[in-house]
Amino acid sequence: RIVRYLKQLYMLAYGFSEAAQAIVWVTTFAIFILYVCSVVIARTVGAPAEDDQNYVFLRQHFGGIFPSMLTLFMIMAQPDLERFKAQKDLFTDHPGLCGFLVV
Repeated sequence: RIVRYLKQLYMLAYGFSEAAQAIVWVTTFAIFILYVCSVVIARTVGAPAEDDQNYVFLRQHFGGIFPSMLTLFMIMAQPDLERFKAQKDLFTDHPGLCGFLVV
């Protein structure tokens, strides 16, 4: 009788370990994708001209790889684009950013 319970407990522990392994791989893949995307955005959008009207916003959010990763993660976790809409002509001056955020 106790063997039956141990088998069920083993199956439960095995299921948890498989789920944890899947979570680790998904997290690793997400970090890799965020890193690659942040490198592209930091190189293209994160270095605007100093006379750009959104210079401070772009440098703050996309000025380096880590800030770009953090901004992209925040957009991925909670897609609140109101901060971006509040910037004057951000998407018209930088259409690549708009296309990148849509994809």
